[in-house]
Amino acid sequence: MEDELVFLGTGGGRHHIRTQHRATGGVLYKFNGIQAHIDPGPGALVRINQYSEDPTKTELFIVTHVHIDHFNDAAAIIEASRLSLHDRHYNYYRKGTLLTTNDVLPFISKYHLNMLENIVPFRSEQVLNYKDIKIVGTKVVHSQVEGFGVRFNLGNYSLAFSSDTAVFNGFSEQFSGVDVLVLHLLRPDSVTCKRHLCTDEVIPYLNMINPSLKALIITHFGSYMDGPRSQKNLVPSQVKKFREQTQIKNIIAAEDGQKIRIKDLL
Repeated sequence: MEDELVFLGTGGGRHHIRTQHRATGGVLYKFNGIQAHIDPGPGALVRINQYSEDPTKTELFIVTHVHIDHFNDAAAIIEASRLSLHDRHYNYYRKGTLLTTNDVLPFISKYHLNMLENIVPFRSEQVLNYKDIKIVGTKVVHSQVEGFGVRFNLGNYSLAFSSDTAVFNGFSEQFSGVDVLVLHLLRPDSVTCKRHLCTDEVIPYLNMINPSLKALIITHFGSYMDGPRSQKNLVPSQVKKFREQTQIKNIIAAEDGQKIRIKDLL
């Protein structure tokens, strides 16, 4: 299995949940022979099949916080990750590890939690060694619920998902040494939204990441970026702005169904 990102959705927020103008299925991250599903929002299972991916290969489930565009399909994805649920004596086959916050767990049925081999209540600054891969929780400033971003430190590269967050003191430092950053960019230009990112706010913080990122992938766009309230797709103009105002060489705006090989980013 080649290291790869598969975007099952690039929309974020209630308007994309409602319209599916951009899908909200989260991201498959394949690394070191492992398939992880990060933030399986509404439609995640539909999109996996639409984009010809195999849910039975998923063994790591990551839900960064309890907003519905991040956790809605978690139970369905857990159940779809296996071909058989139990033996003839109704002993469940336990498979997979779930990393999430304590806030999320009550929204996943005990029936589905019992299908998992491991449940890891996770938070920012926590470190998990998963099959010799170091997974680190990064800090977010997003809402009153618990939340985290996630960083994967592999032998030859480091990749991080910001999750939903605002900028804050220390935002840049936690991505020091990261090669590829998947950034949740809700709004364009200077159109601010409390506890989320817009382009003009985040650019100075991206420029403070040392050493500089090798690749930036923007995703999780809101309706002011591309949707019911934007009148046109503003994503391309944000890519242009990042290219003009940062030193990052490889900047990609993710699209629904897009598959990106990690080796092409390094």
